Amino acid sequence: MPPDQYTNVIIGSGEGGKYLAWHLAQTGQTTAVIERRWIGGSCPNINCLPSKNEIWSAKVTHLMRHADTFGAVAQPSPSDMAAVHKRKRAMVDGLIAMHLERYKATGAELIMGAATFAGVHTLDVHLNAGGMRTLVGERVFLNLGTQASLPPVQSCPLRAVQALLGPWGMPVSSGLVNSWHTIRVTPGNLKTIVQGAGRDDAKR
Repeated sequence: MPPDQYTNVIIGSGEGGKYLAWHLAQTGQTTAVIERRWIGGSCPNINCLPSKNEIWSAKVTHLMRHADTFGAVAQPSPSDMAAVHKRKRAMVDGLIAMHLERYKATGAELIMGAATFAGVHTLDVHLNAGGMRTLVGERVFLNLGTQASLPPVQSCPLRAVQALLGPWGMPVSSGLVNSWHTIRVTPGNLKTIVQGAGRDDAKR
């Protein structure tokens, strides 16, 4: 079976790749984006925006518990973590739907799978749904993103991080926590979790 020919092939659908793909496709250039897992990249799925979503839920709870400071009356109540999780998932699902709509509207093709180079301009894509496709791009763009790691900070050894996370039932093998983990915290003596950073204008 002959390979599929494209003007542009982009590996990774994160921030840089998706906007580039949509722009190129709108100019009439055949463009394919290969994404292994997260449609739109990690930001709208597990990092930036989900973190901000959770933080805003925590902020609302904080304001309710300190309503008298602002001259208001509110009845403090424990956080409903299932509802917080549902709200976050609804936001993520909406963002994924928005990304899929943009691919359809611009004409860029989103291919879910893992890509490996078979030549200078040739890529073998092992599809998530099974099977394989071979793509040839006149231009190939790498939008591979990053992966978190725990730096060797002497003042905060890994065992201290593990000791901190362990009682909450979170994974302690690596000491790394993302929004998927913290959203499942069972309320107890836990008061506050702060994670993420960056923009203050995330979808709420």
